Amino acid sequence: MLKAHAFSLIELLISLVIVTLLASVAYPSFQDVIIKSRRSDAQSELIKAQIAQSNYRILHSSYTDDANIIGLPSNDPYYIFNLVSASANNYLIKATAKAESLQYKDKSICRVLFVDQNSNKTSDGITDNTICW
Repeated sequence: MLKAHAFSLIELLISLVIVTLLASVAYPSFQDVIIKSRRSDAQSELIKAQIAQSNYRILHSSYTDDANIIGLPSNDPYYIFNLVSASANNYLIKATAKAESLQYKDKSICRVLFVDQNSNKTSDGITDNTICW
């Protein structure tokens, strides 16, 4: 008669420990990928706003200072989008990571993204921030 072989409690506990260790190593990497993906979504929104600003200026003599006209999201769960300034010749658009979201765990230089009419990507309106793009 054949004897059935089952896992012992020790073997199951060792397997559980190995799976837990692998998950604890993989989870931070997974979070980093999610953060970068959401940052990319914010960048896409900024680029869409740039295109809308360019289209507006073609039809008018200046850039608009109305965030609704350029379609900045008002209820994004991860970023707050603002049209900082706009005039006849320039504008500055900003995306700021919300403090209560996972996005706030992004690198400090990448929490705030600015873009202007010349596609300058900055962290404060002046300092180059292309590393985050």
